[in-house]
Amino acid sequence: MTNIETHPFEPYYSEDATTLIIGSFPCFNGENYGEWFYSGSGKSDFWKLLSETFNLPVGNLEHKQQLCSLNKIAITDIAYRIERTKNNCSDSNLKIVEYNKEGIIKCLTSNIKKILCTSKFVEKHFKNILPDVNIPTYVLLSPSPAANTYIASLEDYKTKIREQKINSTYEYRLANYKALLY
Repeated sequence: MTNIETHPFEPYYSEDATTLIIGSFPCFNGENYGEWFYSGSGKSDFWKLLSETFNLPVGNLEHKQQLCSLNKIAITDIAYRIERTKNNCSDSNLKIVEYNKEGIIKCLTSNIKKILCTSKFVEKHFKNILPDVNIPTYVLLSPSPAANTYIASLEDYKTKIREQKINSTYEYRLANYKALLY
């Protein structure tokens, strides 16, 4: 018997949003999905990265929504219904049963100037379901700790470590978020 999960959150957007962040699907932690996007597992650095990028607190739902509002960020996910092929939150274990096309379209207001995908998985699916969207699209480094191995294999990361410009995969990821969000 398969277990189909339906997205627990509505897209977050406003007419003045200029950046759309598209993730994959919330992580179920065994009890719930957390209070809002990217909160369930407690392992994702998404909100920590946004907090440090914009120097704003994200200790609760109100703080997270204020950060998005103040920085004109809309947020939603690529999948509306999924099946997990393994019992974890990795994108590679998500089988998309139904896309969140309606939610993404709601977020694509006339003011959106760039789209940031939280992984190449998300970008690939986004370009497949909405190929005619002509807004610049970029891939953020995944906020998942599972991406640390990938990041550590990047030549640019290795160079910056050698040159002592950064000290960790987290610092490298933070620089990526700051570059793409500003």
